[in-house]
Amino acid sequence: MIIISLIINSLLFFFLLNFSYMKRKKENPNYPNKPVSQLLLFPLALGIVFTLVMDVFKGFMIYQLVLFAVAALLLYWIFYVLSKK
Repeated sequence: MIIISLIINSLLFFFLLNFSYMKRKKENPNYPNKPVSQLLLFPLALGIVFTLVMDVFKGFMIYQLVLFAVAALLLYWIFYVLSKK
């Protein structure tokens, strides 16, 4: 799933950052070429960073849900199971 997310994010950044360049290049073939670092590497780097950040946030969310479930079970056990005894 992370590979699909990386591909989608990289393509999204590529099209967002290079849309106007591709439009100008299509209208005027003599328009100067964009450096490879700006054309390909920068959108790829942004896609990698964005994918990693989003996966870290997903991991934190799952960790928080697990902690909440453990705390809820502990409170249930304290208030309902122990109070019957």
